[in-house]
Amino acid sequence: MTKPAVDVNFLLNFLTGLLNTPSPTGYTEQALHFVQDALTTLQIDTHLTNKGALIATWPGAASAHPRALTAHVDTLGAMVKDIDAITGRLRLSRLGGFAWASVEGEGCTIITGDGRSIRGTILPRKASVHVHSGPEVEKLERTDANMEVRVDAKVRSGEDTRRLGIEVGDFIAFDPRVEVTDTGFVRSRHL
Repeated sequence: MTKPAVDVNFLLNFLTGLLNTPSPTGYTEQALHFVQDALTTLQIDTHLTNKGALIATWPGAASAHPRALTAHVDTLGAMVKDIDAITGRLRLSRLGGFAWASVEGEGCTIITGDGRSIRGTILPRKASVHVHSGPEVEKLERTDANMEVRVDAKVRSGEDTRRLGIEVGDFIAFDPRVEVTDTGFVRSRHL
């Protein structure tokens, strides 16, 4: 049996496109459609179930021994749990099993209820020794209570943040940091 030719450029374009598609747990529709479009390009029949799963059928030479492959398109992320009334910063709930230290200082995108994207940065509540004195800054535990998103907009209160359209329940997608190296490796937070 000869193996089919692999279109490496197609695979790299698909993978980098999927990795760059925001898809924190609970917000995967855009990623599912991205996969569905790629499978349609390959002339593979697909359909979405009522529960949001994508089913693709690729008939083989015989149907006596069918095989199945499953995969997920959701990634690590967060959800807005609260908006600080004084600073306008966002308190978070984690979506997925990650350590806060692994995303500290990272860029993120807040996806509002009406579909807009607003940029921000994930930081500890006390992120700077220039502002907060003492050893507490370096020893501050990275927990849900101590991490927040600083919105990349001029906000000085929770009211300012809400005027941007940000609300409790909005999704937060972490920057995937996709990189294809000159040695052929693909790097990303979500691999």
